Amino acid sequence: MEKRPPTILIVEDELIVAENLRLVLSGMGYEVPEPAGTSSEALERAASLAPDLILMDIVLEGSPMDGIETAKKIGQMKDVPVIFVTAYSDKKTLSRVKGTEPYAYILKPFNERELAFAIELALHRYQLDREIKKRDSLLLAISFAIEWFLRRHASVPSQDPGYEKNLSAGIMEILEHIGFAVHAASVCIFRMNPGREGRDGATVQYLWVDPGITGRGKISLSSSESITFTSILWSSLLGSGNTIAGDVKKLPGTEGRFFEDRGISSIAVLPLFRNDTLWGFVGFSDTVQREWSDSEMETLQIAGNLIGAVLK
Repeated sequence: MEKRPPTILIVEDELIVAENLRLVLSGMGYEVPEPAGTSSEALERAASLAPDLILMDIVLEGSPMDGIETAKKIGQMKDVPVIFVTAYSDKKTLSRVKGTEPYAYILKPFNERELAFAIELALHRYQLDREIKKRDSLLLAISFAIEWFLRRHASVPSQDPGYEKNLSAGIMEILEHIGFAVHAASVCIFRMNPGREGRDGATVQYLWVDPGITGRGKISLSSSESITFTSILWSSLLGSGNTIAGDVKKLPGTEGRFFEDRGISSIAVLPLFRNDTLWGFVGFSDTVQREWSDSEMETLQIAGNLIGAVLK
């Protein structure tokens, strides 16, 4: 899948300066939508376009907020790196700018080389910051799963009347931790049901869906739904301990259509074993095309193994 160029939103109240910046950045290979000339336009476009970076002028004539206040508002809505472009370098301005944790601060006038360097450095630093945050979130999710597993074995006997309720609550918490850690639209566990109505397949046993999914698309997958295996490849891969990940359109048989019809574009699936037998499978899904990193797959595998160890 071809990687798209980063999208940069320009926030600049001077039309000539904004258009010049737009031409320069387009020439560098970036996607550059129509610049925003006011704080209100900046907030609207940051929300609708989800840019990879924002070039923010500090003085926005005729706007209810200046660039620093606008950057703070945008930061409350979404995580996006900001580079301030301004002619001001006084201590008061610098002090206010620091509070927004910008990725760079460029003084006017500047040259194209300086701008290109600041943008590439900001994008690279932002990517590193995201990877660190993701790693910390994954470690937290794994730690929670392990703690839950150990606590469960120590305190909840299987004959306890509240065993199933306690089990379900714990699994749902694990799925929620994993889902938020990898920014998945959903995380679910399917249980195999061979021979059901004469067909091989699996049924949704546990399902977590990102409560904010309406902002990225909608998943119509629900609990107790069943998927029918029409391809030997699907069940044989899982039965052999292999993973399945990628574009749902590339899945064999009706398996791909099952997910696609429910608003899912990409999945990452790992098998769940119970007493050396394929019990089911656990998987991430998303409403957009994406790749699943090794660290994300490892987290799902660890959590899946822990969950599989307590499933009946």
